[in-house]
Amino acid sequence: MYSKVYDYIELCKDERFTGFGDGRIIQDIVLPDDGEYHVCLTFDDGPNPEYTPQILDLLKAYDAKATFFIFGKFAEVYPEIVRRIVSEHHEIGNHTYSHPTLTSLDLSEIQREIFEGEKAIQSAVEYRCSLFRPPYGIFSDEIVEKVEELNYKFMLWSRDMQVNDWELPGTDKMVDEIISNVKNGSVILMHDAGGNRDQTVETVAKVLPILKSLNYKFTTLSELMNSRTRG
Repeated sequence: MYSKVYDYIELCKDERFTGFGDGRIIQDIVLPDDGEYHVCLTFDDGPNPEYTPQILDLLKAYDAKATFFIFGKFAEVYPEIVRRIVSEHHEIGNHTYSHPTLTSLDLSEIQREIFEGEKAIQSAVEYRCSLFRPPYGIFSDEIVEKVEELNYKFMLWSRDMQVNDWELPGTDKMVDEIISNVKNGSVILMHDAGGNRDQTVETVAKVLPILKSLNYKFTTLSELMNSRTRG
């Protein structure tokens, strides 16, 4: 169905992989060395009634912003959490309605998934998403083109900021992975739903004060990209 399929999660594990270089697929955001340090925490697959509020509480305590890629079905079930995300000045991205592997669908089905995801978000809160992240990080060139056609930016994450929290590797391992590799403009991938996320919450609780002590500011993805533009 598609000319070439990319599995970004697997590509990130390959040290020879240097990223996508055409600028259409946003992964690493290189910021100017102007003395300010910015990082973006991103959370996929929520909202979840147990974990998302805990993460929001932590972000609020450290005056940190983040970007949440919302799963449309959960937005319908937990609209009050979606509203809280927006009211606390975080950013929302579209993560489809039912979280399918996109390459198992044709382009018309993908468009429907994106539209239904957007509709579910807008049924909870007045908000227009401008960012899209593919479920499981699996996509093709044709899918990127379709997403662009629908006026979304195609967002991934920094290659060295994939902490694999879905594998439950342990809080200390995830914290060390982030602190060892963080740089100005890092986009960190984590999940606030989709399984037991206690380790993710604990990681956020530890990473926020450490990065803050290193003079990092926590911004949304759009703010991060705007900083790059200004540079």
